[in-house]
Amino acid sequence: MTVPPLRAPAGSYEGAGRQVAVAVRGCSAIAVVSEDTLAAGHVALGIGLAESAHRLVMIADLAGEVAPLQSLVTDDDSHGVYDSFVFGTSFGKLAREVDGASNLFIMPSGTESAATEEIIGSPRWKHYASEFAEADELLILVAAANAPSLSALAANVDGLVVVGSDRVDGAGSAKIISRVPHPVIVPPPRLNLAPPPEPWSANKIGFAAAGLLALGIAGGAYFGRSADRTASPAAAGAPAVVDSTAGDSARQIRAAPVVPVVNPQDSVAALAYAIEILAANTLEGATFELERHRAAMPAATLSLVPIGDTEVTWYKVFAGAFENSGEAERFLATLRRRRIVSDSGGLIVRAPLALLVDSIVPQGGVSARAREKVQEYVTRGVPAYALIQRDGSARLYAGAFENPRQSSLAATALRVAGVAPVLAYRTGRLP
Repeated sequence: MTVPPLRAPAGSYEGAGRQVAVAVRGCSAIAVVSEDTLAAGHVALGIGLAESAHRLVMIADLAGEVAPLQSLVTDDDSHGVYDSFVFGTSFGKLAREVDGASNLFIMPSGTESAATEEIIGSPRWKHYASEFAEADELLILVAAANAPSLSALAANVDGLVVVGSDRVDGAGSAKIISRVPHPVIVPPPRLNLAPPPEPWSANKIGFAAAGLLALGIAGGAYFGRSADRTASPAAAGAPAVVDSTAGDSARQIRAAPVVPVVNPQDSVAALAYAIEILAANTLEGATFELERHRAAMPAATLSLVPIGDTEVTWYKVFAGAFENSGEAERFLATLRRRRIVSDSGGLIVRAPLALLVDSIVPQGGVSARAREKVQEYVTRGVPAYALIQRDGSARLYAGAFENPRQSSLAATALRVAGVAPVLAYRTGRLP
């Protein structure tokens, strides 16, 4: 039986799209392309949701009923891009506003698929791009990486966001605004926790052989008698007994794959506690709070934390890295006294894990070098912080997480930013 490949959760792509939104801030028309149009649709939604906080955004389906986009169309009207090009209906009349997102609109593929050479390669897209630019709005086109006339489409927009593919053969020399890699999904290792079997002695082997011989003789006699029967209960119409455990196992939801921690041996020495300063539902709100108090909060960082199996994301601001809850309580009292958080604000949480993004070899003045390196990452939009190690080196981390599953979205966002993180237990001390 062929086992299907592990697929990244939709929220990972949407979270990556939110991160990419910064790169398209100056664009009026872009195309999100991928060999996996489902992933492209989720990335486009992430970009659209982030940008709709600042301007009107329209996402048009040029791939043909992309599920994430189609699910947001709540009416029974199937008209869309195809009908606009064939029958001349205006975009404004066919676009559907997304419930709960007043500035985000979806243009479905239409009564027929819009993934045709005539539509994708039409010069009208350049005209639409100009209209969106004049209105300071954003048009996002979702297309397959092998779509016909993709090079013509790329020439009519500001650039491409490429999801998954290392190259897009049909796009020619198109401008690539950003690349979103497919999240790396690593299945958990299979661990055999049972104690190793003891080697059998000669006596045990003899007893086992005798038992099997006796069982074989008894079984032969039983089945010999059964063969003389004219009909079995099942043949006589008796109901078959179904193993209920088979149905139960089929209904079980497989646990999401977990990326292994690179230093499990450091779990005991991990800095397991932090202060949760804020849990925001927008990246902008969390970033504002982080930047406002970064200088007063050691190990200040931001984590993208998916909520269960939904596509909802919390943007959490953390500060501090402590071995025990007592140290965390004292630090929280200081934050409250300085009015960085309210008298009832802040929350002591367990967050022993973080994404390790860089390291500094042992050297004199390592704390100063670590601060410089952290600032370099912060300038790139990476919420990094440093912890000094016992050997005089420093490790740079981003985020803080209670368990490995929480880190998947943040790891994807860092890879989009060109960083290759690994998940690790936080060790060391504050500079």
